[in-house]
Amino acid sequence: MTDPHLPALPATAPGLYRHYKGGWYEVVATARCSETLQGMTLYRPLYGAGLTDGALWVRPAAMFHETGLFGGKVQPRFMRHDPAQVALTDLPTARALIAHLRALAERHGGIVLDQALRAPPPEPTTCCGRGCNGCVWEGYSIALHHWRGDAIAFLQRSGAACAGCETGQLGHTLIL
Repeated sequence: MTDPHLPALPATAPGLYRHYKGGWYEVVATARCSETLQGMTLYRPLYGAGLTDGALWVRPAAMFHETGLFGGKVQPRFMRHDPAQVALTDLPTARALIAHLRALAERHGGIVLDQALRAPPPEPTTCCGRGCNGCVWEGYSIALHHWRGDAIAFLQRSGAACAGCETGQLGHTLIL
């Protein structure tokens, strides 16, 4: 609904975002507060309990568009990332990526990605921490890279319509 009397709604594109402090977030939608008419971003933190409880949060949409002096340099408060290009360099990033892709599948027709495709590789439990050649973390990163590629390809092929997707002249486009 478009009403010329309503203030502009600063939409935040659904997707995977990283906060300037390092935490990962999944933006689900932008909505308007019925009391204040302020634009609000509906999101899920992809760390801590947010990885498992599925709780959704809101914050003013303007915050997702802010640029400021953070950590001594001018930078955006939140930066959107392409899941296919996220560097798999640490465990919090790996966990956030897995949670994001699983949630996308669930929202796209109730697909349980681990059943429709396969489960992501298990996190290593043995590592001596000495940086060995062929470390278990290197193997995990490589396996996760392949799982991510397969998961993204599966989601793009599934083509289930949902609120987080756009339809163009060529048909369904999944917004990752």
